[in-house]
Amino acid sequence: MKKKSKNKKRNREKELHILESALKIFGEKGFEAATISAISREANISEVTLYEYFESKEDVIFSIAELYTRREVERMKQVEPYIHGSREKMRVIIQGFLEFYETYPLYASVALLTLKGNRNFLKSTAYATIREATRSILDAFEQGVEEGVFRNDVDGYLVRNMVLGFIEHLAAQWLLFGRPERITEYRDTVFDMVMRAIERKESPDCIELNLKVEGLKIPLEGKLDAAKD
Repeated sequence: MKKKSKNKKRNREKELHILESALKIFGEKGFEAATISAISREANISEVTLYEYFESKEDVIFSIAELYTRREVERMKQVEPYIHGSREKMRVIIQGFLEFYETYPLYASVALLTLKGNRNFLKSTAYATIREATRSILDAFEQGVEEGVFRNDVDGYLVRNMVLGFIEHLAAQWLLFGRPERITEYRDTVFDMVMRAIERKESPDCIELNLKVEGLKIPLEGKLDAAKD
């Protein structure tokens, strides 16, 4: 039994090594120019061995997306118990995405510049994993609505797309043109833009009325509820 467990661990380590090697090739050459032979050479294995783990080049790149996303989901789960309130949760989520892309630029390049336009990817389990990861944005928004912090007349899925749109556009500009120098420095800017769109605006609960009687201005005692006016 111990021998079987050891072999399983070794095989998993080899699989991870292949994916890390493939990420380097995809990141440097792009998906179209990358080849199985190039990935095999980078991983220092034979093509036959690579095919024991993955069916195709597409299978490799999809597995990279799933691996990195699951790692990030696990990291965020460890932080989540220490975050209180929907506003702070949204801030941390935005920061998490920005840090993730900035820390792993090769993966960011693969995810944003290659996989976004791949129709087969949209049908894969890897894409389902990414959708699961972005669920945190929707959860934070729905919590904010319940708390009375966020607007209840906005569709949560549109909010999720808006947040991701801000982050991914910023990251894509960074990857393609090298600016800004660090995308994490724009956390508060992105957060403020999101808040302006979804934060509930305070409205006055009441109004004061004054009456003029025979030329005299007499304030009414008490206040009238604006909702009943």
